[in-house]
Amino acid sequence: MYLSYLKLWNFRKFGSEQEDFDLNRPNLTVKFNKGVNLLIGENDSGKSAIIDAIRLVLKTHSVEWIKIIEDDFYNNSKRLRIELTFEDFTDEEAKHFVEWLGWDENKKPYLKVFLDVKRTEERILPYEVRAGIDDIGSPLSAEAREYLKVTYLKPLRDAEAELVPRKNSRLSQIFIGHELFKDGDDHEIVKKVKLTNEEIKNYFKKEVKLIIDKFLKDFIDKESTFEIADPSLRKILESLHLKIYGEKNLGLGSHNVLFMASELLHLERKNWEGLKLALIEEIEAHLHPQVQLRIIENLQERDDIQLIVTTHSPNIGSKIKLRNLFICHNGNVFPMGQGKTRLDESDYKFLERFLDVTKANMFFAKGVILVEGWAEELILPSIAKKIGINLTEKGISIVNVGSTAFLRYCKIFQREDGKNMSIPVAVITDLDIKPDEYKQIDSNKKTEKDFSISEEIDKKKEKLEGQSVKVFVSPHWTLEYCLMLDNKLRELLINAIKSVFDEENRGETALENLEEEIKNILNKSSNVEIATHLYHRIFDRKKVSKASVAQYFAGLLENDDSINKEYLENIESIQYLLEAIKYVSGSE
Repeated sequence: MYLSYLKLWNFRKFGSEQEDFDLNRPNLTVKFNKGVNLLIGENDSGKSAIIDAIRLVLKTHSVEWIKIIEDDFYNNSKRLRIELTFEDFTDEEAKHFVEWLGWDENKKPYLKVFLDVKRTEERILPYEVRAGIDDIGSPLSAEAREYLKVTYLKPLRDAEAELVPRKNSRLSQIFIGHELFKDGDDHEIVKKVKLTNEEIKNYFKKEVKLIIDKFLKDFIDKESTFEIADPSLRKILESLHLKIYGEKNLGLGSHNVLFMASELLHLERKNWEGLKLALIEEIEAHLHPQVQLRIIENLQERDDIQLIVTTHSPNIGSKIKLRNLFICHNGNVFPMGQGKTRLDESDYKFLERFLDVTKANMFFAKGVILVEGWAEELILPSIAKKIGINLTEKGISIVNVGSTAFLRYCKIFQREDGKNMSIPVAVITDLDIKPDEYKQIDSNKKTEKDFSISEEIDKKKEKLEGQSVKVFVSPHWTLEYCLMLDNKLRELLINAIKSVFDEENRGETALENLEEEIKNILNKSSNVEIATHLYHRIFDRKKVSKASVAQYFAGLLENDDSINKEYLENIESIQYLLEAIKYVSGSE
């Protein structure tokens, strides 16, 4: 069996202002996968609320005390409800819940378990975990609840402290519930400790015990005995210390991996007739990026356990299969599984190949700008700062898709289920129609003289736009060309080109020839001619790297006090960039 649905009413940030709630309209519904479910989102997006809601209903294998508190109620609401649904039971699992089971349209059993809690002005009223096919149900027995307990790893866990031998140590809690130790104090290890204790007693019967007993007899008429452990299973397990073989002085990361591996022991119990679910918050805690990737890759291969995991790590986000991803945003949860987004099977395969760490930043962003190359990625933050917008402070991610395959990335944010993600996504793309003047420069190059610019822009928008995705198309060919149409920006771009030449140590002659060539081009009669010839002679002929030029240009732009917001907003050729920046930052 597995946890298939979570529904919340007025729990923490998931609620409404209505005095009471409609059970047919939960404030949040999440449909989980059987295997790994990765919750991604910015701080305070509801990830921990989802984990805690599950813990409150099911409890965990840890000895921890968790209950509903005032802060669990949404705003001033007087009632909250958490409802969990379990499906895909085997006969052995179902037998523990017979009196609470329902049957779906396929005549398969399901279990609905819930907490429905009310409060007055003075206190939270008594509540209990209930189950059943109706909305009231009946109390779930303690025995049945044992089969629904989950494994839980809290965020910022002190794994070293958790593994230290002590009373009620975490390790003893894990082992005491394992089938290997079901015999309790009749277990073989208890017998071995008793035998060892006898040997210890015999050893200390020599001079040490005789001396101690002499004093004891004089003091209180008693005698001593020696043991290495209380010969009870719990005490033996509490004295265990788990380490990595052959290693000493483990760091936080190694302790965390060791702790995680021991906790997951709960999910490996043979013949276990209960839930195999682990809740892991901030799975990346204290882990090296390569270890993060290895762990999530291995966990995804498991089809016999269920995991609900939260993360703030783009490393984890880049390695997870997109189908297993859930984006928490704006009081809702958006699963990325097929049928929920507009992605088709080929899109999933493509994105799982190319969705690297830098692109995975989009899952954590408040807004996203999709660009097709390095130039846009490097220059946009500088332009944004010039108009008073810091993209980093605004939580905006610029994602360089490295091609014109925007459609696949746009579909991530376009929902098939009709729920608008409300994450503004700006697609910045070139027009890719060369100006008429280009034909005069090189007749061998294809021109698009017969194309309508407005029609081409409309085509791009029609193809890519939808819901919170908007397209911003350069009105004049490419980004670099648009920059060259303005005198000041062109001057910065030329200086950036010269800097790249100088950095690459091409020699004085090459630099002089370049400067002479640029000087001749600058004598052309119009900005359009100048921009066209510069682009053709510099970028078309690949004399310099666009990315390197963009890097220098961005620095020069930020340091040029003569170029400010007012100046940039009067340059027609770059308005599409400013509009995109303002859209994703909410500054329109």
